[in-house]
Amino acid sequence: MKEDPYDWSKRKIEFLVDKINPIKDDKMKTSPGQIWSIKKLLVLDYCIQGFVVIFRKYFEKWVYVDTHCGTGLIGFEEEDLKDERFPGSPLIATFNSNDHQFTDYYFCDEDFESISALNTRLDTLKPILGSKNFNVIQRDFSATVLNLESRSHHNEGYFVFVDPQGFSEIKWNLMERLLKIRTADIFLTFMTPFIAMNRTNAESNESHAQTMTEFYGDNEWSQCNGTDELLEAYIKKIKKYKKNVFNIPVFRQGEIRLYDIIIATNSNGAGNIVLDAQKIMDVTTTELITNALKVVTNKADDLTKWF
Repeated sequence: MKEDPYDWSKRKIEFLVDKINPIKDDKMKTSPGQIWSIKKLLVLDYCIQGFVVIFRKYFEKWVYVDTHCGTGLIGFEEEDLKDERFPGSPLIATFNSNDHQFTDYYFCDEDFESISALNTRLDTLKPILGSKNFNVIQRDFSATVLNLESRSHHNEGYFVFVDPQGFSEIKWNLMERLLKIRTADIFLTFMTPFIAMNRTNAESNESHAQTMTEFYGDNEWSQCNGTDELLEAYIKKIKKYKKNVFNIPVFRQGEIRLYDIIIATNSNGAGNIVLDAQKIMDVTTTELITNALKVVTNKADDLTKWF
């Protein structure tokens, strides 16, 4: 990447923030989010642009599936950003240029209020988004997996974005069914600290132990110590079904780990795109993103130099 990471982040954030102006102050429900959520969304945006190009070469249809789509907007707890909003994953997927659009979009969430808010926002943004095949559906993760499994076809490519607030509903028997769809690329938010906390509690709590077993599909988690081993054990399981598996860690500050982005694909070309994303995100820190957002929203002066 030749462009300075700060300039790249600021330019991309400015583009996305500008797109949501018509819905920014609509007073409807927003999805939980923090400043570090933007990093995950920037990775999503970057990967979509490259993956769609590949999908178009090999498939008749290329489908975006968001299993926990939320409301389409996230907010922030930080005091000087509490009135700001940022597009959530469904809008990130739709704001790309016409050359990087999916033929079909499936936005799913079990929360009715979130689905209702997203529907309204998509309707408001129709002059910007144009005519696209949106399917906004109230259903939980298990129902979404079963639906995708039933409709999967070798002439269709799938980009499946799995971004839960927790992890207990992402049971391995469901994730395994997703991974078995050969034409499906999976983007998963691995809730690293929560999983590690649950691992510790599982020593003395049968309910926590059961949650871990359902998440991993076996008792291998009990042999893991620390976040790195827990993450590696999960990635090892994914590698049984996908040829290329990548991990992008996200930190709050320094070494405070917030979550990991796991991306799994059978495409070598898509794998190269993820490798590029990894390189960019290695230097695009949460602090850099925070400053870029504050500059874009006029909460801070621009930086002339980034260290």
